Amino acid sequence: MSLEKEDLRLKMLPDMMERLRLVADVRGKDYAHQAVILLEKAIMGEFHEVSLMLERANKNRKKRESLGLVGKPDRIEPNQILDIKKA
Repeated sequence: MSLEKEDLRLKMLPDMMERLRLVADVRGKDYAHQAVILLEKAIMGEFHEVSLMLERANKNRKKRESLGLVGKPDRIEPNQILDIKKA
């Protein structure tokens, strides 16, 4: 039993299509099937990167909340920066 997949059509530059056909030939796959494999790998990589970014942003938000640094930061004067560094 195969999963139902959504249809996606795209246009590629001729040199990229040539590369795709070469990869598909070496792998022994139809070029459309090979394109699906490569696209799914790229999507999973991007998804992983974005999920890590969101996770880090959430951790940073929680840390700021725990430190009472929620909301827009007030304007910090240059001498305050020096005082903060000394502390």
